[in-house]
Amino acid sequence: MSAAIDSVRATLPSISVVICCHNSAGRLPETLLHLAAQQATPDLTWEILIVDNASNDDTVTVAQRFASVHSCLSIRVIEELQLGQTYARVRGVAEARGDVILFVDDDNWLGGNYVTTVAEMMAAHPQMSGLGGASTAVFDGTPPGWITRHQRWFAVSGPPQDADPLVEVGFIWGAGSAFRKRTLEQVAQCGFRVPGRQGTALQAGDDSELCSLIQLCGGRLYYCSLLQFQHYLPARRLTWNYLRRLHHGSGEVSVLLDVYRIDYPGTRWPRWLLRSWYAQVCNAWLQILRHPLLSWRSTRNLLEGDDRVLRIETYRGRLAALKRYRREYKRFVSTPPAPLANCPQ
Repeated sequence: MSAAIDSVRATLPSISVVICCHNSAGRLPETLLHLAAQQATPDLTWEILIVDNASNDDTVTVAQRFASVHSCLSIRVIEELQLGQTYARVRGVAEARGDVILFVDDDNWLGGNYVTTVAEMMAAHPQMSGLGGASTAVFDGTPPGWITRHQRWFAVSGPPQDADPLVEVGFIWGAGSAFRKRTLEQVAQCGFRVPGRQGTALQAGDDSELCSLIQLCGGRLYYCSLLQFQHYLPARRLTWNYLRRLHHGSGEVSVLLDVYRIDYPGTRWPRWLLRSWYAQVCNAWLQILRHPLLSWRSTRNLLEGDDRVLRIETYRGRLAALKRYRREYKRFVSTPPAPLANCPQ
């Protein structure tokens, strides 16, 4: 692999690091400091693009102050007034000058050679549409005992486990992930259904939709253990109530993602049943009532550490969204993302 990388150093793609921010004034400085410490090779052209997504704090001031102090870095600050991570990312892609877009959350601390490694991997593997890395957690305080079981809900993979540093996968987190700009531009033509996290709401799902669309359009995703970053987790997020809210939000957004699940190869259920709103509501109720006493108790107590509660919470969120989208559900699941049929293969 090193020989292949050496042979393409002269043709490294340019990188745009896109940081989507909503009220990030307290988190952004440390993230930017890790970017300023990047050991980028002289032949690599890269920039930092900060997208202020309807913040009402000092995010823009903090970003501009950092840019003025670190004038050796190419840093731009733009605004996206429509709240939602998907809208911020789309705006970032439109404004980016790089060949590759590297999405970095406002609480991601990249390893020193992250940006260079992304460029080298993208240059060495032209079949690669997207590339994700390994993340470890930095905790604010003592983490709860259940965090290891549920760390992936916090976009934490833990130390790399694979012997092969580069593996093709079906999903990568948006945090610390890199995509070819042309791939994102092509996929955007299909239309995004999920707005992503909006303010303090915990309905995400935009990463899942992006990965689904890329693969439906013929793209390929990879995980690279050489890419390592730290994910800062404040104490307020390390609670069982927060984890329950994450599951509830996941259940809600799953309704918008059903169209990708229905046509997934290998599904064992008939499509007419998967497209039935009544069948989906009945299934959600059955899952909630599998443990009737536990379901009742969980409405009154957190029941911290009981993982069954998280599954119940997921289906509660799904049931709430199914009720909300009752009139639109058939259209959601029967209409493929347009113009999906015209996506390049």
